[in-house]
Amino acid sequence: MVVLAAAASAVAARAAVGKFIFLCMYRDIIVDEIRKTALILARILGLKAAGKQTEFVQQLNGLVLDEYNADLETLLALSEEDFRNLISSDKYSSEKLNALSQLFYVFAEPFKQDQPTQILLKKVITIFDVLEQKHHYQSFDNIAKRNTIYKYFNINP
Repeated sequence: MVVLAAAASAVAARAAVGKFIFLCMYRDIIVDEIRKTALILARILGLKAAGKQTEFVQQLNGLVLDEYNADLETLLALSEEDFRNLISSDKYSSEKLNALSQLFYVFAEPFKQDQPTQILLKKVITIFDVLEQKHHYQSFDNIAKRNTIYKYFNINP
């Protein structure tokens, strides 16, 4: 009986260690994705800050194509309903959606009073909504950006 209990404890311990290693690997994968996204964002933001609009749009389109398997123009041309359906699907993780919202927000800056800016900012709000409702994800940065967008549209939250 004691031998069986010890064997069961050993098996349970190995399973716990295996689960811990799996969780650490999963965490490392997420951290690597975040770092990769941060580097790409930094490069893209550098192009925008330097006033290299053509290169900025090319890099942004390449990133969207690589990371989201979609063309930037196609995403921007989607209706609000089609865009919400796409990002609500299980196709993208919350991390990818948050990165997309940040990319769209940067792409919209400086906020001009024109239709392309309005379309981008509505998509950012839609992503924030999906992040909050489906993924239960919120951040102070996204809340601040949401408030800035509301001011742009003259909406009182």
